[in-house]
Amino acid sequence: MDKICFLADAHSIHTRKWVQYFSEIYNEIYIISMRETDYVYETNVHVHVLRSSDTNKLGYFLLIKDVKKLVKLINPDILHSHYATSYGLFGRMCNFHPFVISVWGSDVYEFPKGNKAKKMLLKYILKGADKVCSTSYNMADETKKYYNKEIIITPFGVDINKFKCNTPILNSNCITIGVIKGLEKIYGLNYLIEGFAQFTRKYRGNKYLRLLIVGDGTQRIKLETLVKNLDISSKVIFTGKIDNEKVPEYINMMDIVCLPSLSESFGVSAVEACACGRPIIATEVGGLKEIIFDNYNGFVIKSESSQDIELKLMKMIENEAQMKEFSQNARKLVLEKYNWYENAKVMNDTYKTLDKVSR
Repeated sequence: MDKICFLADAHSIHTRKWVQYFSEIYNEIYIISMRETDYVYETNVHVHVLRSSDTNKLGYFLLIKDVKKLVKLINPDILHSHYATSYGLFGRMCNFHPFVISVWGSDVYEFPKGNKAKKMLLKYILKGADKVCSTSYNMADETKKYYNKEIIITPFGVDINKFKCNTPILNSNCITIGVIKGLEKIYGLNYLIEGFAQFTRKYRGNKYLRLLIVGDGTQRIKLETLVKNLDISSKVIFTGKIDNEKVPEYINMMDIVCLPSLSESFGVSAVEACACGRPIIATEVGGLKEIIFDNYNGFVIKSESSQDIELKLMKMIENEAQMKEFSQNARKLVLEKYNWYENAKVMNDTYKTLDKVSR
């Protein structure tokens, strides 16, 4: 086996990680994508961008013929679709085997709840796969509503040499609470801002408090307006979008990471924060339940509750010894469960098993 074909978004950081790993193992990697990218892949990675002239949802179906033709030409040893209800549909219609589907999140949490036709379509797509993979047990449980065979768990871990504690927490006279997320409603950042504002009014410690919000999105103006209305502009920094290579640097600027998400498929940002030894305050949703353990590496908070965020910030900051213990436990958890190279090996072992069966 020496040729893998990914049906996936070539510009996604998640696609990049998978492709980078497998490009070091196999001779030829192909990506068939509906989106262009300026990312420079390794020399043995070949990117094919297919676009439909139709910009609505029917555009997916119009591209099927071109995808089938290209897959037949490439003739890979493994065909792997990332995201079930778009690239998974392409793979299903190719009728190519071995065929793997990785579910990503909204394709199983949201798409099938739209109507009965969407639910039936998802079942049809998944039924055509030789293996279905999920990055979390929670998402696997959701997927089982539409697929009755084994689901392989492939956690989306981190490079532990890249994501590490370069700056210990509580290393200055400023305590920084931070988050790295898209500024979208689903991540509940308004509750973080409100909880932080409430906390700053009651805090009587001798350190300066700061909220660092890293990322961009459709809610940015609303969130900035909220900060202004709460009169905490001097304590809040919006960085905007940053380069992915700088993510570890920004996490190391934070003493506490807060993730008030309303929904999560896996929780990559939580794993990255843990790898950098950051104690975490997070809602108990989706894959976060598998990463944040109350009173071990952080605190669990109620969903949509700025008051609980305030209380947990106070509880954490008032006990610096516990914060440092959480920091050590967070790093330990990642070393044990979320080492990217160990996680990716699970996928490679799955490939090898399928390749043997197909021969």
